[in-house]
Amino acid sequence: MSGPIEVEEVPCPDCGGRDGVEVARGPDYDEHLCGDQEFRLVRCRECDVCYLNPRPTAAMLPVIYDSEQYYAYGLAESEPSVIRRMRERRNDGKAASLLELISRPPAQLRVFEIGPGDGGLLQAFVRAGVPPDHLTGIDLEERAIENLRQLGIPGVVGRVEDLDADAASCDVALMIQTIEHVDRPREVLRSVRRRLAPGGLFLIETPNLASWDRKLFRRKTWGGYHFPRHWTLWTPDTLIRLLEETGFEIRSVTTPNSAVLGAWSTRHVVEELGLGERATAFFSDRNPAWLALLYAIDLVPSLLGRSANMRVVARVPAEAETA
Repeated sequence: MSGPIEVEEVPCPDCGGRDGVEVARGPDYDEHLCGDQEFRLVRCRECDVCYLNPRPTAAMLPVIYDSEQYYAYGLAESEPSVIRRMRERRNDGKAASLLELISRPPAQLRVFEIGPGDGGLLQAFVRAGVPPDHLTGIDLEERAIENLRQLGIPGVVGRVEDLDADAASCDVALMIQTIEHVDRPREVLRSVRRRLAPGGLFLIETPNLASWDRKLFRRKTWGGYHFPRHWTLWTPDTLIRLLEETGFEIRSVTTPNSAVLGAWSTRHVVEELGLGERATAFFSDRNPAWLALLYAIDLVPSLLGRSANMRVVARVPAEAETA
């Protein structure tokens, strides 16, 4: 366990407001890289978006996203095989559902993903018929891009909003559990919008602050907080507003089953209660039996729009000009 990290006061990353009220506070449960330091989530009184304030400084990013420890970069290596197969099927379903909305054949499409992690979703597009050299992953972490290159998929190290790219050059954009990590979400979405051709599709997933379990674990242990790495969090209403204001049309809003975030929440409670390593391991997202039970519990909330995971499919208007 490392010690406390440097933090800084910030305005609301959505509207720039500086009047926020605390809604949650908690430590780095998931990676234990910040000692006993606690972090504060506030709700902007002007736009209702929730954000971390204060939050880690830019110099602390290599600490909180330690490439040797952070789970997302080595997910495929650490998952039990049954969970890995379930994730592959889920990724195949995401790719297939998007491709059904596009009239052109997969071999002609160009796809990019911001924050590709271990490359699992981009691999699903390869299996669906998109050529690997028509795919691009963009990430700040060199390890993530090296993972892609080993899979034969091109990657670029950097921020999407800072990179040069041909306008309207892509057909599909992906951000899976990534928008909540960035410091300038509105600028990121504008950059995505510029890269997509008219009619292009944007799949975005992020934690849902309006979920049923967030109310249950709201004070500090809800998995969607992921202190101190989730910098901005949304409800369906606030995310839809942001997407529309940055030039997208909304095609669908769903809340897929979120057993993994449920496992994070229960593991955090177990840690708070000091029940030991065996209990922590049982109530984790690496236990297929526990995930299966949580999946069953979340079935009805997911159908009612109340799961902790939020998925939005948006599109660039077909008649749109390049922004």
